Amino acid sequence: MKKVKPDIRAITRLVPPSGNLVQGQSELPIDPQLAKEAAQIIAASQNHYGGSEGHEELRKAVAAKIARYNNIEVDPDARPFEVMVTNGGTGALIGIAQSMLRGKAALVFEPYYPYHRRILEDFGAKTETFNLDAADLSFEKDALLARCKELKDRKEFPLTMIIVCSPANPSGKVMSQTELEAIADVAKELDLLVVSDEVYEHYVTGENPHTPIASLPDMWERTITVNSFSKSWNISGWRLGYAYGPGDLIAKVNNAANVIYVCPATPLQAALSKVLMADDGYYPRLRETFDSKRLYTSGVLTDLGFKIYDSGSAFYLWARIPEQYTDAIAFNEMLMRDAGVGMTPGSAFADGDDWDAYVRICIAREDSVLEGAMEKLVSVLK
Repeated sequence: MKKVKPDIRAITRLVPPSGNLVQGQSELPIDPQLAKEAAQIIAASQNHYGGSEGHEELRKAVAAKIARYNNIEVDPDARPFEVMVTNGGTGALIGIAQSMLRGKAALVFEPYYPYHRRILEDFGAKTETFNLDAADLSFEKDALLARCKELKDRKEFPLTMIIVCSPANPSGKVMSQTELEAIADVAKELDLLVVSDEVYEHYVTGENPHTPIASLPDMWERTITVNSFSKSWNISGWRLGYAYGPGDLIAKVNNAANVIYVCPATPLQAALSKVLMADDGYYPRLRETFDSKRLYTSGVLTDLGFKIYDSGSAFYLWARIPEQYTDAIAFNEMLMRDAGVGMTPGSAFADGDDWDAYVRICIAREDSVLEGAMEKLVSVLK
């Protein structure tokens, strides 16, 4: 019988905002200058269709951001396009699935982001999993190679792509240089494409820096990098993200996006282009803010018996629930009932049973919300 998975959005609706540690979005306030720019542009009636590839000035700003923070040179003037603005990171993933994966398969690392699976399968592809070690979320290169060979050689839904998410949703895991090189070696040996989901790149706090897999030797030509402004700019409802890579691959994504979305929101792109690279301290402050949230919540939860995975990033906490509990779904239902606090059970991110005693905790909340939620947890679990 197919395993019934927790519905993240349904759980979110069952818990009050004061205890919502469930849904993976930042609920911090929008940057005031960004809000001001958007209001002015909308009032000036710059509200019409744009190109499916995105607003020219925002694409230029994104290229500058990639050069600055990822050490990759992307030409915003290249044709076909090497960088495009998408309708959120999700829009990029849908474009990839629609244009490249129908009748084919992609591999994800478990625990995985559910939309990596859902998008592909809704667009006629198949998603296969590769389980990370339950103790430390590590993997062996030889095992990955064997799994990919097995999937690539089959007749139906042959494997053509590996999806890498680092820092990862749900675990926050930051792939090490050695791990990324192992994935790159497998992709090159088997001639696979790679999609690198780097939405959480600016939340890295540990010893492993964020390394784009596209920056590794001979990986540019086989990698599409997907990113989003939703989390780092607190604008998930704006649905703005971007994708970059070699022109022949991005052209396919753009063709699909043109049919599905027409274009991203024109005035919101124009507003973001004004502020994206205007403040050199923006991303360092973001990282420091979230590291403080991580340290505080991790300390309280550890005292309550949670075992926090040292992920190396700070948007989510991935934790084993206190030892006396083994079922995170039942545990979470108890917390919602008795404390008004909700988390996401680990089984939402897995096919197997290895993560049934784990939870994902989103800490992208105001400090007052986090403090209130922690106090409620202490009152129930202490």
